Amino acid sequence: MAEPVTLTEIKEYLRIDSEEEDFLLAGLLLAAKEHCEDYLQDGLPSQVPTPVKQALLILVGHFYEQRAGEDIPKVVYALLSPYRAHLW
Repeated sequence: MAEPVTLTEIKEYLRIDSEEEDFLLAGLLLAAKEHCEDYLQDGLPSQVPTPVKQALLILVGHFYEQRAGEDIPKVVYALLSPYRAHLW
């Protein structure tokens, strides 16, 4: 199954040109995806709504830039809340 956000989209969002961080970004995407699925109380389909995709990008960016365990931005939950526990 394809990921809801591609590595290319993440790198464009974070303005990363090199391939040095690809392995790290793939791991951060996995963590962001699992966090979203936990919050939504459901798995993500292959075609995610735009707000959910944006939440994933923000989360990956947050995990990439804030490695000391800072709180997740509230906007992530604002983007995800309309889809929480709904059937896709």
